[in-house]
Amino acid sequence: MTAALPIDTPGLRERVDALLASFLRDTRDEIAADDPGAAPLVDEVVRMVAAGGKRLRPAFCFWGHLAAGGSDGDAILRAATALELLHTMALIHDDLMDDASERRGVPSSAVHLAGECRRWGLTDDPERFGRSAAILAGDLAAVLADRLMLSSGFPPERLTDALARYHRMRIEMAAGQFLDVAGLAEDRDAARRAAWLKGGAYTVEGPLLIGAALAGASNAVDAALSRFGAPLGQAFQLRDDLHDGEGAHGATPAEVNALIAEARAALDPGVLAPEGVASLDGLARLLEMP
Repeated sequence: MTAALPIDTPGLRERVDALLASFLRDTRDEIAADDPGAAPLVDEVVRMVAAGGKRLRPAFCFWGHLAAGGSDGDAILRAATALELLHTMALIHDDLMDDASERRGVPSSAVHLAGECRRWGLTDDPERFGRSAAILAGDLAAVLADRLMLSSGFPPERLTDALARYHRMRIEMAAGQFLDVAGLAEDRDAARRAAWLKGGAYTVEGPLLIGAALAGASNAVDAALSRFGAPLGQAFQLRDDLHDGEGAHGATPAEVNALIAEARAALDPGVLAPEGVASLDGLARLLEMP
């Protein structure tokens, strides 16, 4: 999936990237003040963030917030950007579990950090160091995601509601990944469920509902966003699997497009704010397959 994000809000992706850069720079300064030797751990998170990515999770969180009647501003930008750091953790750990050597055209964390170990002359087992340091880099990205979310500036009651959905999403991610690693998702339906938990649920529906919770969304708004987000999240995961040549558990481009059409039809301008509806529809159209 190579399409760019929509530009309904001028520079949304650039704003996310700028916040990531400044937040991680401040974090590096903080860690380096304690011990400069630990700063490369932040550098690895910076390297993986800088390698690219579509910033879809921040986009869905941001537009879910506006669709629920929230407003643009620094608070929602910080909360939405936190999800990109959570995604960075997932990518680093996923590469470890898959023993992947590359991510987004650059060496995976374990491979890169093993190389750094050789350059620094730290140990006589660079591969073990690379794997261990990659786990720590992923853990750090998750901690920083929490920090950015908690420091977003929303009132405590809004944060409490959003964190309930945030933590549920993280549990779903871990459960789906475990089912995949354990090989417990053997039949077609179970495999799709595992794929949705580890990918689709935290790509679309979770970020949407977190953004909505931060806007103080009603049950009707949550339901409307779920009717949109659930099929679109499934379409995203199946599309990603097709794109990566993983078979998508029997899915076809036609099925992916049918799920996208189902999601788009569920957008209800009578319940959701029109600006949010238009942008969510644009995000959904980006996923359509030829």
